[in-house]
Amino acid sequence: MNFTRVIKKFVSEKSGNVAVIFAIAAVPLMMSVGAAIDYSQATNLQNKVSQATDAALLAAAATVMDQVNLNETSLVEARLNQEFEPFFLANMANANSFTYNGYNISYDPDTRNVTVNIDIDYQTGILKIFGMNNWQADVISATSMKMKAGGAISMYLVLDKSGSMSWDNGSGGTKMESLQIAVATMINKFEENDPDEKYIRIGAVSYDIDMQAGLPINWDISNANNYVQAMIANGGTDSSNSVELAYHELMKPSELLAHQSRNYQTPDKIMVFMTDGDNNNPADDVTTQATCNEAKNDGVVIYTVAFQAPPNGQQLLAACATDASHYFEPETTQELIDAFEYIGADSAEKLILSQ
Repeated sequence: MNFTRVIKKFVSEKSGNVAVIFAIAAVPLMMSVGAAIDYSQATNLQNKVSQATDAALLAAAATVMDQVNLNETSLVEARLNQEFEPFFLANMANANSFTYNGYNISYDPDTRNVTVNIDIDYQTGILKIFGMNNWQADVISATSMKMKAGGAISMYLVLDKSGSMSWDNGSGGTKMESLQIAVATMINKFEENDPDEKYIRIGAVSYDIDMQAGLPINWDISNANNYVQAMIANGGTDSSNSVELAYHELMKPSELLAHQSRNYQTPDKIMVFMTDGDNNNPADDVTTQATCNEAKNDGVVIYTVAFQAPPNGQQLLAACATDASHYFEPETTQELIDAFEYIGADSAEKLILSQ
């Protein structure tokens, strides 16, 4: 049967009864078709809004986590509100036929959970003919501003304390003072995100021409900060033994057991290797590089920081890093702080969508 031909014949029928019946039947038919089309478009819009809300909340939370004390509820909510809307509108830039009547963000400092509720109006198309101008819906998204269960890490800091670390940092202090501020900033963030000491373990070793006594990896990560704050710059430079120590400490079976007994996770193994100079003996570059290669082959992630370092030091640390995104070349104190903040945020996956 040719459906189009039947419709045309039906419409052209001159009989009054047929015309009246068609007119009556057309109204619910048009409403049904219009409802189906508008419902489909509204559903697609709601899905897009949900995805945009999720992405915007994650982006806002990630930004706020790096800038605000998470125990200050009013400050966290204020910054989340400031950051959320630009991300949301950017994600909805190409969406049509909708308006949103605002949003509400709430934050629980005890659980670190963040929830956003968005009220949207879909502007109908065909159904406007019948007086239905809009379709309202609520979209809810949530995230947790803390490290997820799979984010356990074991980190070992390998830090240069040679004589050049006592030199001027270019901003009224010494390079050692810059390093101490940067490490303290990173560890303070770790303490905020793991207040119960369940997921993060850190050890440290410093070196000049000799390797200094190292701090074993442990749960009280404030110990690592205390170790760094007590460092005094002097001596030459030889990184080889310290990098080797860090590698072997991270690979100890006891390190895996420590995590499995407390958080049931297999930790990411992370080395942070920093210098402001270069090794006095070129043979130590070869040994250091060989250890870095061995560690990377065994799954250790290596971040390297060449702070105001000469070309040879930069070359060694660039080669030791896991890849170019794990290598930093800061020239100022703020750039050094930024590098360590990034390392802390990147090494611990802190966000998980909890819908």
